[in-house]
This record gives sequence, structure tokens and C-alpha cells, in this order.
Amino acid sequence: MCLGEQARNANKTAKRQYKYQLAQRERNWMNTLALTNVERVQHEQTMDASHVGLANAYAEIQEKYRDQIGKALQQDEVDWKEYLSKGEGQRLAASGVTGRSAERIASRDLASYLAKGSRKAYELTHMRRELSKAGGQAAGKARQMQLQSFAKNNIVKSPDLQPPKPVFQNVAMAQFKEALGIASQVATIATPFIPAPTGSSKKLKDNIVKIGRSIAGHNIYKFNYKGDSRRYVGVIAEEIQQTVPEAVVTMPSGFLGVIYDLIDVNFHEVPA
Repeated sequence: MCLGEQARNANKTAKRQYKYQLAQRERNWMNTLALTNVERVQHEQTMDASHVGLANAYAEIQEKYRDQIGKALQQDEVDWKEYLSKGEGQRLAASGVTGRSAERIASRDLASYLAKGSRKAYELTHMRRELSKAGGQAAGKARQMQLQSFAKNNIVKSPDLQPPKPVFQNVAMAQFKEALGIASQVATIATPFIPAPTGSSKKLKDNIVKIGRSIAGHNIYKFNYKGDSRRYVGVIAEEIQQTVPEAVVTMPSGFLGVIYDLIDVNFHEVPA
């Protein structure tokens, strides 16, 4: 076999190997993108589930507290009726018995009734503290779930290193250029999802009106950006910086921005 034929065969083999490596690299990258999209959906589902779970926990806590208040009021009605109907002081007064002894008995009965009410009020106060503690624990678990999900999805992924280009002899220059064209196609693959911050500094806004609070306690405002008549709903970055500092970043403009994926408030436009 002549040297020219040997060179052409060697170039063909090198070209096939290079194309195979590029195709394998592209397949791996497409699989990575597909997995990243799945992780993004899972992240969004995790955020939604944590918000729903926290809302359910707060609703359950409030329902328990309302039930206890209702039971306390019912028991107070029973105690009041018992005081009026069965109290020794009330019986003596109804019989026309007066004097210091009768007054002491009536005072004792009233003190007993008030003591029951005081104990029930203490029990309600103690229960409220316990339920508030349970609410704080639920909020902490939801926050930990959100941060873990965000950390998992905040990793910037990139394709594997491009395989080394084959060294062709001059007789295979066309094949070499074709391999370069294949390599350039892989370089155009998009990067994965990265949550972007939204400009939320108070310095950027006008006509700020507070309209409520989120489940996690963040103030929610309606506002418009300076020079823009459209109205939006969101938070103030300076406030979020005090409570959830990891959700606030400094944008290239120098103003503070908020990563809304890390808090339980959705930024959106509303009718003016």
C-alpha cells in the first residue's frame, strides 16, 4: 500500500474516531440537559409543596387553637350556670339570709368560679405558645427544604471537555474542516436554568402600597418602577435582606435584587 493510501486510511480512521467522540459528547450533554430540566421541575414542585405544607401546618395550628377557645367558652358557660344555680351564696341570698357569713360564702363561690376561669386562660396561653413553637418548627423545615432544593439546582453545568482534534495529513484537509464544523455545532448547546434576581430595591420604585403579608411573614407591596406606569406586586429588597439575606443580591446596576425562588412571594404584574 502506497504512503498516500496509508495516509488517507489513517485520516479516515481518525475522522471516524473524532466524530464518534463528538457524538458521544453531544449525547452526554443532551442527557445532562434533560436531567437538568427534570431537576428544575422537581425544584418548582418542591417549592410549591413546601409552601402548601407550611400553609396547611399553619391552618391546622389555627384550627386547634380555635377549638380550644371554643371548648373554654363552653366550659365557662357551664361553670357560670353552676355558680348561679348551685352556689351556696346564691342559695342563701335567694332564701333571704344576709350577714357577714353569707357574704363570705358568696365571695368564696365567686372566687372559685374566677379561679377556674383563670386556670383556663393560663392553659390557653400555654397552648398558644406551644402552637407558635410548632409553627416555627414547620417554617424552619420548609425553609430547609427550599434551601436544599435551591442548592441542588444552582450548580452551573457544562459539557465535557472537547476531545482533542485529530492531526490529519495534508491529503485529508477536507475531512479535518468537516470535523471542525461538527465541533462548532456542539458549542451552541444552551446552558441550564439559573434563577435570576429581580430588581427590588426601594430606590427603584414609586407609589409603594403595602397590601398584605406572606405565610413566612414577608411584607407584600403593590408598586410601579420609576418611569413605568405598570403596577407590580412583590417585596422590598432592603426588608428581605434583613430576614433572608441569601435571597438578596447586588445587581450589575448597583441596586439590590431579590431571587423570588427563595421566598414565598411571587413577583407579578397586576392591572393598574
